[in-house]
Amino acid sequence: MMKKLGYTFLCIWVLTSAGSCKSDPQNTTTSEVPIQVKTAAVQQGDIKEYITFNGVTLYQKKENVRSNVTGYVSWLPHKLGSHIRAGQTFATVRTKEQDALAEAVRIDSTLAKLSGPISVISNGTGVIAQLNVQRNDYVAEGDVLAIISEPRSLVVQVNVPYEYGDHIDIGTLCEIMLQNGTVIQAKISAILPVIDPVPQSQQFLIQLPDQELPENLNVQVKTVYKEKKNAMAVPHSALQSNELLTDFWVIKVLGDTLAVRQDVETGLKNDSLIEVMSKNLGIHDKVVTEGSYQMQDSTKVSIEK
Repeated sequence: MMKKLGYTFLCIWVLTSAGSCKSDPQNTTTSEVPIQVKTAAVQQGDIKEYITFNGVTLYQKKENVRSNVTGYVSWLPHKLGSHIRAGQTFATVRTKEQDALAEAVRIDSTLAKLSGPISVISNGTGVIAQLNVQRNDYVAEGDVLAIISEPRSLVVQVNVPYEYGDHIDIGTLCEIMLQNGTVIQAKISAILPVIDPVPQSQQFLIQLPDQELPENLNVQVKTVYKEKKNAMAVPHSALQSNELLTDFWVIKVLGDTLAVRQDVETGLKNDSLIEVMSKNLGIHDKVVTEGSYQMQDSTKVSIEK
């Protein structure tokens, strides 16, 4: 009997202790913290897509200064890079025959008119781009003493792949971008009817008669490839895609608090904007530009001011 009572009290104590360890369940609520994002409005306007090609400056017109006699250069005031005009004396050349007359002139003064150096006249106006002789050098008749580049014949030569030939023609507007950041507005002035057989490109020329640029300067030539009026566009940073670049979407903000995914199709693009097309996206809608990386659909957001 005593054993049964002890066993009964032990069971009651165990049950009581177990009951005291349980706590009443409490209702806990977790509030979702909004994600800070930056947004931009969907824009509407004209959008232009550009193509850029490499170009190089060159002088189309160059004049050779040739010696008209055989002898020694006796006078040469010009240097490499000097400016010279057409009709101006480039140098003088003294022949061996004139040296031989030096003694004869003392006897017969009428020979003095034959003893003076012979002038070599420049037939071009421009800059001496190449100088092949110095004073006292021996030259033969017909030797090229110098090459004069005419600045007003300056052009930019652009090699354009044949596939883009239909988009560029004489008179096409373009921008020439120099390495120092200078941009020159110009037009295509000529097309050479020859295709380079290896890269399959065609040469286009842009005249720059009023520019003072060195020859063989590498430049970039940018021109409009495609254009669309009243296009709907967003910043590049607002557009997202899958790894294969087959699906595109933006994160649209509703009521400044809820971010939802909106699938779009893309079109033209320039340096800052890209055209998007979607029936559920309108002008002035807000799209996320920062903070949407790996964001789930229907996420609470807070727009950063």
